[in-house]
Amino acid sequence: MSQEQAAATTAPHVQLREICIAHYRFQYLSTAFEFGLFALLSQRPGLARTEIAAGLGLAEQPARILLLGCTAFGMVRKDGDRYYNTELTQSLAHNLDQFPAVFIPFYQHITYRAMGWFGESLKANTNVGLKKEFGAASTNLYSRVAGDPVLEGAFHNAMGALSAHLSDEFVQTLDLSRYRHVLDIGGGTAVNAMNLVRRWPQLQITILDLPSVAKEANERVSAAGLGDRIRALGADALADAFPSGSFDCVLFAHFLEIWSTDRIRAVLRKAAEVVDAGAGIFIVTPFQDDDETGPQNAAELSAYFHAVASGEGMVYTPREFEAWMAEAGFESSGRTFVNNLVDHIVISGVRTDHAVQKDE
Repeated sequence: MSQEQAAATTAPHVQLREICIAHYRFQYLSTAFEFGLFALLSQRPGLARTEIAAGLGLAEQPARILLLGCTAFGMVRKDGDRYYNTELTQSLAHNLDQFPAVFIPFYQHITYRAMGWFGESLKANTNVGLKKEFGAASTNLYSRVAGDPVLEGAFHNAMGALSAHLSDEFVQTLDLSRYRHVLDIGGGTAVNAMNLVRRWPQLQITILDLPSVAKEANERVSAAGLGDRIRALGADALADAFPSGSFDCVLFAHFLEIWSTDRIRAVLRKAAEVVDAGAGIFIVTPFQDDDETGPQNAAELSAYFHAVASGEGMVYTPREFEAWMAEAGFESSGRTFVNNLVDHIVISGVRTDHAVQKDE
């Protein structure tokens, strides 16, 4: 057997093993990050094992195990008896409250715990992991984290950093030059809204989000000196009617994919009811191929939404969103990848003068 044939024969097994041991890899990464190994090696590169053990407050053998794993998995580099960060982990040594470092506690304290119940969540068609791991009386992660400092910090730090990271990208993608007043459904603490009004000087934005979130959004907006252009209203976008006003555009940014198809269709109908013909709609969402074959990001987030976050959402295809938009009274007008990335997409449309259709 040739070397190429041997590689072809063993490659699937190697790939399978990489999948099976992924949890070990992450635990080494998360633990080293939590202990401050990468920050220590950034400040004092070239430390020996005994110096690292002392710096992290570990006994000799635990430090040896940690460094063995981090070296084997390419997280640190050993040169003689000295250790250094690699390019992979140097970004985790600084700006610990920003992307990507901020996601490690989120994965460790929330996602990894709940995803152990993934199969049960699929069978029960709800987020079993949230209930089993966190004793959740609530049905969604967003209300469950309140009151738990560890969960709340891990969740809000990660989501805030992600919003800021993605906002910089999709704000450059949206063309709001013809709109004057945007209704931003689930607009959070105004990260997107503030970036949008700074780019488009004619724009006003009304955010609709839960009361506690709206309160924080208004405080942030006021502190930024944008209170005359942005306001946040407290309401449940799923249960409450949308506010009426002079809206000529509706924005759903990373909101709809959290929920079931029935909830999405209902929310889109409510959006159609508060705007006139010719108004715009923009749906910013993670991307799934229309043929439902990927990408991996869509699979990862779908598992997260269903088994952890809400127990009912997933990453849907653009074709599905366009069908639901048409049903509600919006004609599709295009698709644009966010900043030419293939894992997030903007689906745009225009309100027609057709009557909003109702469920039979």
